[in-house]
Amino acid sequence: MRTAETQRHAAEHRRPIFTRRYAPRGGSSDEEGDGRQGWAAVLGGWMEAESAARSGFFLLPIGLILGVLLTYCGMPRWPYAVSFALAAALLLLSHRLQRPLARTLATLAASMMLGNGLAVHELATVETTVLSGEVTTRIEGKVIWRDRDDRDRVRYRVRVISTERPRLSRPPEEAQILVAAKHSELAVGQTYRGLVRLKPPSGPALPGSYDFAFTPFFEGLGAYGYALGAPEPPTGDAELDLALRLTRLRLAISDHIRSILPDESGGVAAAIVTGERSGISDRVDNWLRQSGLSHLLAISGLHMALVAGFALTLTRAALVAIPGLPLRHPIKKWAAGVALIVAGLYLLISGANVATQRAFVMLAIMLLAVLFDRPAITSRNVALAAMIVVAMTPHAVMTASFQMSFSATIALVGAYGTFTHRSRSSGRRGIAIKASYSVVLFFAGIAISSILASLATAPYSAYHFQRIVPLGLIANLLVLPVFSLWIMPLALLGMVSMPFGLDAMFFRLVGQGLELVFRMAQMVSDTIPTYDTGLVPPLTLLLLTASLLAACLLVSGLRLVAIPLAFTGLIIARTGPPPPELLIFEDGKEIALVDEDGGLSFRKKRPNTFVADQWRKALASGEGATREPGFICDDHVCQGKTRSGLRVFWTDDYKLTGRACDESDVAIVARAINLKVCRSGAALATLKTLRESGSLSVSRDGPKGRALVTPAITNPVSDWNAHRLAPWPERWQRSQSKDDAGPSVPHEEHPSRDTENGGSDASPSKAPGRGNRTPGEPTADQEQDR
Repeated sequence: MRTAETQRHAAEHRRPIFTRRYAPRGGSSDEEGDGRQGWAAVLGGWMEAESAARSGFFLLPIGLILGVLLTYCGMPRWPYAVSFALAAALLLLSHRLQRPLARTLATLAASMMLGNGLAVHELATVETTVLSGEVTTRIEGKVIWRDRDDRDRVRYRVRVISTERPRLSRPPEEAQILVAAKHSELAVGQTYRGLVRLKPPSGPALPGSYDFAFTPFFEGLGAYGYALGAPEPPTGDAELDLALRLTRLRLAISDHIRSILPDESGGVAAAIVTGERSGISDRVDNWLRQSGLSHLLAISGLHMALVAGFALTLTRAALVAIPGLPLRHPIKKWAAGVALIVAGLYLLISGANVATQRAFVMLAIMLLAVLFDRPAITSRNVALAAMIVVAMTPHAVMTASFQMSFSATIALVGAYGTFTHRSRSSGRRGIAIKASYSVVLFFAGIAISSILASLATAPYSAYHFQRIVPLGLIANLLVLPVFSLWIMPLALLGMVSMPFGLDAMFFRLVGQGLELVFRMAQMVSDTIPTYDTGLVPPLTLLLLTASLLAACLLVSGLRLVAIPLAFTGLIIARTGPPPPELLIFEDGKEIALVDEDGGLSFRKKRPNTFVADQWRKALASGEGATREPGFICDDHVCQGKTRSGLRVFWTDDYKLTGRACDESDVAIVARAINLKVCRSGAALATLKTLRESGSLSVSRDGPKGRALVTPAITNPVSDWNAHRLAPWPERWQRSQSKDDAGPSVPHEEHPSRDTENGGSDASPSKAPGRGNRTPGEPTADQEQDR
C-alpha cells in the first residue's frame, strides 16, 4: 500500500515544470526579490516531489559506484574495516540530521565509504600473481578451459602446478597457452606438460586507453603465451571437481551444437547457449560489430530476459489450459518460479561470467518481485540489482559491460511507465483492434527501445571502444524480431529436448534464423559506416552519466539539469587537446609519428595489427589514415621528425645508445639497458623504462620546448600493474628435479615467432631476450566482455 501511495504522490508531482503557483515573477528591479522567492518556491516544490518519491534511495547505488570508481582510480586507501565503520557512522548520522541537504550529503558519503571498503576488500582478497616479464620455461598444470581461436588453433587455460628449467620464483596461478602444433586435444581436467613462452598481459596501447591487464588480474589470469611444440600426452585419469565437470558439460554441448550446424551458424548458436564463442569466424564477428549487433554474442540481459520470458509464458499457458486451476491457485507466481529456475540453469550452462551474473541478478530481482506481489519493472529494482552486483564484484563497475548494461536498463525502465499507461487504453477495444494494436506496439517497442538503448550506451561505447554505430537502430529493427521470436525460443526448446535426442530439428531452425541474421548484418555493415570518436575524456563520460541518471531517476523539474550536463560533456569532448606527435608501444618496437589529423606514420612497413588498430581508434584516424613512412631506417637504426620538429632516433643496438642520445630529442633503445637518462637532455625510452611506464605518448612542451613524455602507467601503480615493479629478470631457483643437472640460470631464449631483426636481446644489464612483444593477449571474447 505504501508503494502505491508513494507512486501516486510522485505522479501528482509530475506536473509541468512551471506552474502558476511557483512561476517566478520578474521584470522591474522592484520585483527582483519576488523573483528570487518564486525560484525558491519552485525549487522547494521540486524537492518536495523528490522527497515524496523517495528519490534519495538512488543515492545508495550512486555513492557505492562512486566509491569503487574513486578507489580504483587512485583514491587513498585505508583498511576496509575502517571504511565500513565510517560508512555505518555516517549512515546513523544521516538519520539524525534534520536538514534535507545535510541528510542527503551524509547518505552519499556513507555509501561512498562503503564502496571504498568493498573495493579495498576485493583487492585484498585477489591472489593473482602476474608474471614479471617474458620467459621460456616448462610448465605442468591442469587444463581448466579449452577453446579455439579464429585460425583453429587450440587455446588452453592452465592452472599452473610447477615450472622448471628455469623454475620461476613467482609463477602465475593460471596461464593461457596457444598451441599451433597438431596434437591430441587435452580434455578439461587433464594435465598439460610442455615448453611454453610466457609473458604478462599488456597494458594500455597509449595513455588514456583501455588497460588490458585489468580484467585478467581479477579473473586470476597471470600470463599469456604460446607453446613451443605440442604438449606431452596426458597420463592417468583426470581429476574433476564439480566446476570442471560443469565446464566439460558446457564444452560437450558446444561441440554437439557445432556438429549439428558445422557452418558459421554453429559457432554463434553455441555462443548464445553456452557462452563459448571460439567457433565464430572473423567475418561474422566483423559484420555483427560493424552493424551494432555484437551484443547478441555476449550472454547478457537480453538473452536472460528472452529465455526467462519464454519459459514464463509457456508455463503460464500450460497451467491456464488446466480447467479450474487458474481460479484456485496463483499460476502467475508458479510461472515466475519456473522462469527463475530456468534462468538459473541458463546461468550455469553459460559459464556464469560477470556479465551473465549481473543479468541474472537483475532478472531474479524482478521475478522475485512477482512472487511477492511487488512491481517488477521499477527503477528501484534496477538500483537494488546494481548494489548487489557491486557488492559481489566491485571491479565490474570499471567494465564497459556493467556500464552499458545498466545505462540501457535505466533508460528502458524510465520509459516503461509511459508505454504501460498507453497500452491500458486498449482494454475496451475489440479483439481484432487489440491484436493489431499489440503487433504495432511490439514493433514500436523494439524501435523505441533500440533508440533509447543506443542513446544511453553510446557514451560508454565511445569511451571504451572509441567507436559508435550511429544507425545501428536499423540493424536492431531488422534482427531483434528474428532473434527474439525465432532464434532464442527455438534454442531453449533445443536445450530442453537435448536429453531425449530430439534437439537437432530445433537447432537446424536456429541455424536458419542465424543465417538470416548474418545476411542482414552484412547488408547493414556494408552500407552504413561506423563513426570513430577517438579517446573520450573521463569527465565527458562522468557528465553524460550524471545527465542520464538525472533524466531517468528524478521525477520533478530537477530533471532539467540533465540538459546542461549533457551539453557540457559534449563540449568538453569536442574541445580536447591536439593529438600527440609520437606514440611508443611498451615493447619498444612499435612506434609511429602522428600528424595534426591523427594520421600515423609507422616505423615498420607492416606494424603489429593489434597496436595499429588501437592507435587508429584512439586517434579516430580510420583505416585509411596510415601515412607514408616518416622514418629513414638502415642497419638497426631508424630516424624521423615529428610534426613540430622533434628528432626521433630508434635503435635495437645498445652500442648506439650514446649516438641516439646525442642526435635526437627522443631516443628509443629497444634493449634492456641500465641507462635511464641521456646526458644530452634527450628523452630516453628503453625496455627497462618502458616496462615500468608502459606505452608512451610524446608532445612538445610549448612551441620550442623539450619533448613532453606522458606514460600510460602512472604513480601510484595499480595492483594489476604492480608486477612491473618486481625485479626482472627474477632470481631463478634451482629445480628440485634429480635429472636437472644444469645451472639455475635461464637457458637460451627461443625467439618469438614475430621477432624482428632476429638475434638475442642480451644487453649490458644481462636481461633475457624479450623478442617482439606481440600484444595479442586480449581475445575477441575479452574485447567483447570489457
